[in-house]
Amino acid sequence: ITGVHKGLGHALAAVCLERGATVYGLSREEPADLAEHPCLRFTSLDLRRFDAIEGTLHRLLEDAESLDLVLLNAGVLGELKDLAETSLDEMATVMDINVWANKVLLDALSRWGRGVAQIVGISSGAAVNGSAGWGAYSISKAALNLLLRVFAHEHEETHCVALAPGVIETAMIKGVLATPKDPRYSALDRIQAAADEGRLLSPRRAAENMLDRLDALRAHESGSYLDIREMA
Repeated sequence: ITGVHKGLGHALAAVCLERGATVYGLSREEPADLAEHPCLRFTSLDLRRFDAIEGTLHRLLEDAESLDLVLLNAGVLGELKDLAETSLDEMATVMDINVWANKVLLDALSRWGRGVAQIVGISSGAAVNGSAGWGAYSISKAALNLLLRVFAHEHEETHCVALAPGVIETAMIKGVLATPKDPRYSALDRIQAAADEGRLLSPRRAAENMLDRLDALRAHESGSYLDIREMA
């Protein structure tokens, strides 16, 4: 699981540990409340350091014979603003974490060679909505969707999906909610309405929803993009 220090990644790690799994976690900071759990294997890694990813991952997985599940969770939003106001450097920062770090991780898993049964990449409805103001994030998540689809075609032994988990009450969404209202960005109003109506998921509930649907995800074609809100 990537991004286990906070938010959805932390909740995914906690729920997996509670369910008896051995969890291999990557993030810049260790989740302090999980650090002493006997089934957590953690290594600190800044995913922007592409050259460090493969060696770090292989060391982390040294005692693993195979992996049942990989959760590519780590991601960043970037600043909400028009594309014309967003520099290529700002776009690159978002793409580095949301796309290219995952590409390097997938390559490293391929070369690890011990078998990965299932990969779930955390996507977003933004990948298909293309709402105003969400340019860097939307483009990065659309690219992630296609990255996983290509990987699925090249690695038929591993089932892959890109999954939009719904709107979750994470630091990312809290930052969005703190953004001043702007009539250009209607998605802000939709997220605010979801918060006002109590429709935001807690990270734990979102993690449970995802993990409870792992078998259902495998019923879909490998490489698919799925939105958990549209699943039965």
